[in-house]
Amino acid sequence: MTKTATRRPVRSWLGIPYATAGRFRRPTLLPFDPDQPYDQQGPAPLQAGDTSWLGAENGFSEDCLNLNVWAPEEPQIPADGPLPVVVYIFGGGFELGSNTQTTSNAAGLAATGQAVGVSLNYRLGPFGWLSLSQYGGALEEATNLGLQDMITALRWVQENIARFGGDPANVTVTGHSAGAFSAAALLAAPSADGLYSRLAAFSGGASRIVPAWWAEELAVKFLTELGISNDPERLLTLDAHLLAETLTKVGPRDIGDRNGADNTTLGVVDDRTQPGAVLQDTPLHVLASGRHRDIDILFSTATHEGDWWVINKTADFDPGSLDNLVEELVITSRIPRSRAHQIVEAYNTGGRSPVEVRGALLTDYLYTLPAARAALTHAAAGGNAYLLAVGPVEGSHAVHGTEMYGIVGQERPGRSGEQAVRDTSVRDALLALAAGNTGELWEPVTSTPITRSIGNPPYDPTAHALEVLRTFEGIQRP
Repeated sequence: MTKTATRRPVRSWLGIPYATAGRFRRPTLLPFDPDQPYDQQGPAPLQAGDTSWLGAENGFSEDCLNLNVWAPEEPQIPADGPLPVVVYIFGGGFELGSNTQTTSNAAGLAATGQAVGVSLNYRLGPFGWLSLSQYGGALEEATNLGLQDMITALRWVQENIARFGGDPANVTVTGHSAGAFSAAALLAAPSADGLYSRLAAFSGGASRIVPAWWAEELAVKFLTELGISNDPERLLTLDAHLLAETLTKVGPRDIGDRNGADNTTLGVVDDRTQPGAVLQDTPLHVLASGRHRDIDILFSTATHEGDWWVINKTADFDPGSLDNLVEELVITSRIPRSRAHQIVEAYNTGGRSPVEVRGALLTDYLYTLPAARAALTHAAAGGNAYLLAVGPVEGSHAVHGTEMYGIVGQERPGRSGEQAVRDTSVRDALLALAAGNTGELWEPVTSTPITRSIGNPPYDPTAHALEVLRTFEGIQRP
């Protein structure tokens, strides 16, 4: 146990192993050993690409199923009452990230004295998200393994969090981007039932579910690239780094390709017809059924999500022309060409260049639209849903990832005063949800996508959500 210098004294337990798993095998829950010091971060998930930003002092490993726990020394509740628990799932396109990074450090939540924070690792890339169960044999368990890791971590929380002052009956799961898509996917996984009380999805929600047909095709591409299409079980012995790097070669890299109607990407798979299925349906359909009407859910999006790619990946993200953007909607989302023209023209305003039009359009198609639809669906089924729009502030454009520090209560280096206010608002909204203090939030969604804004959004967020719903009416998102 170590101490973390935060606003309030915080106790930390780092690198706790919560499960063990062989390559392409489902995780097995581990008991907690109270005699270990837990004073060092565990290994980060093995992954390809630049990892210098992850702060992984103890390296990278396939054996990465560990979590961190932070608890306040002086909780702001009666001494005999357990605290709400917030479990954070990091994002990174299901290929990057770790619970070692600053934006996974939930000590900032514990430092308020109002919650116990947990941050978990899960397997990435081919090890966590490649579908191989269709091949049977030694690969029969390989479907949504990363999601199975998360569910196992939540089982560990249920069994052990009371010893850290947390309430196992009051667990909120939150995440950003891939972490948010994963959190929402828990709704469709029966094995996760009863392991959480609330969900908060930031920049990701009940969408981006990968169809089984593509999951199998990606596996074929992967095996073919490795030259082992006739012997898939050779995956068990090949070099781990080779596997991680190969998947980045064969999978689509463009955000549009990765998020079309067919979702030719890596992530949570609609595996209900596959061997060893984890999901029973898509999250949106499960919300519509009302089976989780007792789960309060917060969906949050940034007002300019797509501008991250406009700014940071301009050449790769630029469609070149509006005609090419129309073509993209036709090909990747099967939108009739006449309708695709109408949608593109709806965003061709204010002198935007084609790359800026694409940024604005994909912001709404990939984030605003699914959040509004999921919230309305949950509300119609009798659940409480809250919509949040995170707008720009001084020194911080509201792009994808802008609220990551705020979610876990950390301070972005060099942040402006407006950023501090925005980050604190994000943190406090999450804490209010986790505590069940929804009266401290804002009006929940009804038959209207009532949306609260923080920062300086360029529009009224409720009116904008209604406009987006009209623009994409009848166009399905998976």
